[in-house]
Amino acid sequence: MVRIHPPQRMARTEITTRGSTMTMQPGPYTEHPELDALFARHAELLQAALGDNFVGYYLQGSLATGGFDESSDVDFIVVIRSELSGREVQQVQAIHNQIHQRDTKWAHRLEYSFFPLAVLRTPSSPFRGDGVNTENQQLWYFDNGSKTIERSDHCNTLVVRWTLHNCGVTVAGPPISSITTPVSPDDLRREIRHTMLGWGRILLGNPGKTSNRFYQAYLVLNYCRMLSDLHSGTIGSKKAGMDWAKEHLDGKWTDLIDYSWKERQAPGVSVKQPADPEKYSQTLDFIRYALSLAAAFDI
Repeated sequence: MVRIHPPQRMARTEITTRGSTMTMQPGPYTEHPELDALFARHAELLQAALGDNFVGYYLQGSLATGGFDESSDVDFIVVIRSELSGREVQQVQAIHNQIHQRDTKWAHRLEYSFFPLAVLRTPSSPFRGDGVNTENQQLWYFDNGSKTIERSDHCNTLVVRWTLHNCGVTVAGPPISSITTPVSPDDLRREIRHTMLGWGRILLGNPGKTSNRFYQAYLVLNYCRMLSDLHSGTIGSKKAGMDWAKEHLDGKWTDLIDYSWKERQAPGVSVKQPADPEKYSQTLDFIRYALSLAAAFDI
């Protein structure tokens, strides 16, 4: 696991700005001191800008579930009391620009959303049983590597809420489990199943959009993980999902899964590089196979 619990931890510190006090939780937060320093500085700057609207700063994704490595996104969320105003959007954009310029590889891998507290406590999913959810579920969001804030429903899922509530890492603010609500295993399974089917229809409807080296591996490993999580009713790492798939799925997919894992670890893999045509064709077949399993899964 990424989180470390050494015998001696840093003392809790409090930072007072704009009439409010933010509690920085003791680190380390990850196995990477340089990344921890970036998180702490980013949280400080955001709280200074947002003041009482800032609630907390929390790590999620593989930073929480385990398996974080050199190829992983740096996933976290910022919880706020109410939706960002126009002025606050400009402020967080300026802060992001400042962080993005830091002399560290991690600064270019940040992926995060701003969650109003009421939204975080309200269940929401991007897909429904009959297709894409058309309700407005978008949050202010920075995509991995992006310099520009945008609106997206990327993080507004039960998967993110489950991860935060059960294993989220608090950088600043109250413990994340104190401001989130539990997600039941079956509710989580339903979202995973709907996501597999809804996303799968989109992918198979326009396969040319993902026919590159990055997405070829990404799709295989994510469908492995979603199948594993569908069965367990929990959220695990890509590595755990891969291991589960190799043990439980038809053995004819093992070579493709191993190939995809090696591609994920290979330096320099990019969406700008075309996928191996044979491997990508196998990947589409694997998605169809995974969709058949998801469709037959009884919740």
